[in-house]
Amino acid sequence: MPKVKSAAKYLDCHTVKTKEMLDKTLAEIVEQNLPTEKQALWRAPSMYGNPEKQTVGGAIVSFMLRPCSFSSLVVFGERQGVSPTFTSFKRWTGRMPEHFPDADKELVRKYLHCYGPATMDSFMDWLGCSQSQARRLWNTISDEMEPVQISGKTRYMLSADVDNLLRAECDGERLILLAAHDPYLSMKDRSVILENKSFHKAVWKTVANPGVILKGGRIVGIWKTKTLKDNLDVSMRAWETMKAAELHELKRLAEEYTAFRLLYLRSSVIENA
Repeated sequence: MPKVKSAAKYLDCHTVKTKEMLDKTLAEIVEQNLPTEKQALWRAPSMYGNPEKQTVGGAIVSFMLRPCSFSSLVVFGERQGVSPTFTSFKRWTGRMPEHFPDADKELVRKYLHCYGPATMDSFMDWLGCSQSQARRLWNTISDEMEPVQISGKTRYMLSADVDNLLRAECDGERLILLAAHDPYLSMKDRSVILENKSFHKAVWKTVANPGVILKGGRIVGIWKTKTLKDNLDVSMRAWETMKAAELHELKRLAEEYTAFRLLYLRSSVIENA
């Protein structure tokens, strides 16, 4: 690991295109600092992936990139066409990352501020960590949480946010067209924003997620687009019956989105429940 982290400093002055080239470049740097008797093994065909394209050294570097990213030694750079690029945080931003002494607590606070009310299991799924790790992090701010009841289930939110919620102005039944993969839709406890689970698969698909129609923060339908040269077709499907004024508002939102894309709205079709 120390040799890979040392090699990753190459990215302080360079940007590398494609993940395959990143593995290869850093593996070659590490090899230069290996004992002669180890270099042949380092260059041997990989036992993972495609042995014709990857060496043992390249595979090891690939495994070590994640811990390197935790130290900001490797980050995504600006895309070049369809290819990603890789560089260091320092080269990309021109500065070193800030260090927070209570970063573990701040992580849970930010999660609850964004996705609360939520549960520890939802936090664990969102973070992609073990249950013991999630519990350790969750408990660091247990004294800052407040239990709330939603649909008969206990969830938690920041105590400070409870007061803010009670004082907040309600948007009522405001309609919003939200794009696919918006952070709002990354909530793991999906029933909070879409109680009817029979519609979950229509929103959160394996590929090609649609956009969603929000009404007062709840998902009440989906929408999709199709581009043909400078024209855009927008199709919507509502799962709740929309009033005439609401249908008019959805059409206006489709026109607004089309203008944002610098396109012409050819058609907007709304399938009303």
